[in-house]
Amino acid sequence: MIKNFIKIIIISSLLTSCSSILNTDRNTVVKTTSSAVGGYLGYELSDGDIFSTTVGSAFGIILGSYLSEFLGQDDYYFYKRETIKVLEINDSNNFVRSGYWKNPKSGNEGVVLIKGHYGGPECRLIEHTFILNDESKRTLDTACREKSGQWAMVK
Repeated sequence: MIKNFIKIIIISSLLTSCSSILNTDRNTVVKTTSSAVGGYLGYELSDGDIFSTTVGSAFGIILGSYLSEFLGQDDYYFYKRETIKVLEINDSNNFVRSGYWKNPKSGNEGVVLIKGHYGGPECRLIEHTFILNDESKRTLDTACREKSGQWAMVK
C-alpha cells in the first residue's frame, strides 16, 4: 500500500510540474490528483467499500481545492487582489487611490497607486512599487473594466 501511494505522489508531482505541456492548469491537476489519492486511500483502508472510496475522493477534492489555492498565492496573486480591491473602492470613493499588499509566504510587499484614466474611462493606469529585500522597483500596469463589470489586469 505504501509503495503504491508513493507512486501516486511521484506521478502527480511530475504531472503538476508539466501541467503547461498537458494543456491544463495546475489547479486542475492538484484537485484531480488529490481526489485520486483520497479515493485510493479510502479504497485501501476500507477493503474496497464504495462508500469509503467516494468519501475519500470527496475529501481529496476539498483538500485539493485548499492546496491549489495555497500554491497559487504568489506575489502577483496578492498584488492583483489588492489592486482590484482598490479599483472597486475607488469607483465609489475617489479619495481612496492606494493600497498595500504583502505575501506572507515570501515576505515581499508592495504599494498600489491608481494614477488616473488610461485609454478610456474604463481603464486605469496603476503604479506599482514592489519592495524586495529593502529595494523598491516601480512599474506601470493597466486594469480595465470588462463588459461583465469586473476589473481585469492587462498584461
